[in-house]
Amino acid sequence: MAQSFGGFGDEPAFGPPAEARDYGQPQTEAGPRFFIHRQEVKLALLGAFMIGAGVLAFLGRPWLRRVYLVVAVAVLGFFMGGFLCPTAAVQNVFLKAGTAYLLMFFVPVVGALLMGRLYCGYVCPFGALQELIHVRKWALKVPDRVWRALSWVRYVVLVYLVARVLVVHTVIFDGFSPFKPLFAWGGTPATIAFSALFAVLSAVLFRPFCRVLCPYGALLSILSRFSLFRVEAGEGCRDCGLCTRACPVGAMHGGAVDATECLLCGTCTGVCRAGALRLRPFWRRS
Repeated sequence: MAQSFGGFGDEPAFGPPAEARDYGQPQTEAGPRFFIHRQEVKLALLGAFMIGAGVLAFLGRPWLRRVYLVVAVAVLGFFMGGFLCPTAAVQNVFLKAGTAYLLMFFVPVVGALLMGRLYCGYVCPFGALQELIHVRKWALKVPDRVWRALSWVRYVVLVYLVARVLVVHTVIFDGFSPFKPLFAWGGTPATIAFSALFAVLSAVLFRPFCRVLCPYGALLSILSRFSLFRVEAGEGCRDCGLCTRACPVGAMHGGAVDATECLLCGTCTGVCRAGALRLRPFWRRS
């Protein structure tokens, strides 16, 4: 059994024994269990945080969102051990499909289909801590074309991890999510060094792991193309460029939003003097 310091706080291992056929279904005398490793608690917390995030996204209060990120780090990160671990999430959904893990995995997926990268922008403790570490006055200027090129790496990582787990039925790189050793209170020298590296990078770059390496974020980015609600400029847009300059992830282009990058952070709506930017349903988009 492949050992790990955790994908969900108190989980001792990822993946089934080599001889197991029903991946992700721990057997008891009464049969397979659906809820394992406090998944009922985690599912409830995840659902509650997603609902709260949706409300905040519609309110568009960036300062309140920052408070929400702190709470997400405290509760989902430190208290619950860090979940959903982004590098393990896209792999464990195949190994633990017979448990409540499948429901947990699809909560952010449904959120992406409804409102885009809501989970990434408000709930994920790994992304939240990167953002909280970031110091705007220290930020390095990286051309948008470089970010766009680097963003393709996360899709390559996603395809590789999914293909590998389908072939060998074990999880790899589960500890290589920034701050996982911190949330789980333990790790290897390699995973600790990886987290330390991204802590430093996060201070000068906005969410570097999210934008370049995160496989779960890559999946949610793809689904966000089909979201029912997204930020868009209405008729009052003056094409002044304020939103484009203010967006921390380069998702705004003169009032047009790149839904694959938008975190629904509300920064653009906060600087729009015309009040033209807001979350709009697809049937009311221009």
